[in-house]
Amino acid sequence: MSGAIAVFAKTPGLSPVKTRLASAIGVANAEIFYRLSVAAVSETLATLASRYRTDLQPYWAVAEAEAVGREEWQAFPAIWTGQGTLGDRLHAVYAALENIHDYVILIGTDSPQLTPEAVAEAIDRLGNCGDACVIGPALDGGFYLFAAGIPLRSQLWTRVPYSRASTMQELISGIRADGGHVELLSPRTDTDTLGDLDILFREISRVEMPSRSQQRLSEWLETFLRQPEPGDGSMRSRGDGLG
Repeated sequence: MSGAIAVFAKTPGLSPVKTRLASAIGVANAEIFYRLSVAAVSETLATLASRYRTDLQPYWAVAEAEAVGREEWQAFPAIWTGQGTLGDRLHAVYAALENIHDYVILIGTDSPQLTPEAVAEAIDRLGNCGDACVIGPALDGGFYLFAAGIPLRSQLWTRVPYSRASTMQELISGIRADGGHVELLSPRTDTDTLGDLDILFREISRVEMPSRSQQRLSEWLETFLRQPEPGDGSMRSRGDGLG
């Protein structure tokens, strides 16, 4: 089967990145974190593409039309998400790729701890149940991965309230209302806030064979989380109980 895996991404300098996180740790730190996350996701996709050879094509799904040809998105083909709400853009990318591939996987840059094995599990689930939608639950109630190989109505995407604790359940309800079947992967954090950084560090620490980019991100997280909080000298994270 021919598959596509598309990563939704924004281009620093053209769009604000990690805005909720930036409000807590500053724009400069948020951009550093974002670039490290993009590198980790890119390396995971490169490993997947090598493993599946011509059967899996990675894409960047970039938020800005003018960014499609930029240097940072040259590792894989880049497509524009189009305008509109997140639901509009998810539908546009999924529908475009579903027309030329047997299945489509959608992920973001918010879960850089994602491993090739986790994505391979989603692919295996699709192969075992061709009409299923495979979803990776995020700890905040959203989802970090969506995979399917069937046509989906635009309303399935556009009626979902995003960035809420009910986001994934609303999506699942829509799929089931259309007669679809849902398979769930293991939950992972979807990094949006300062508190998520500590959870992400713990999750990366549990990855058995992290990529070089994941190791660099882990090192940055450890350094950042051990910095004293402004004003009181306490640590952002004690770092105990890891591993």
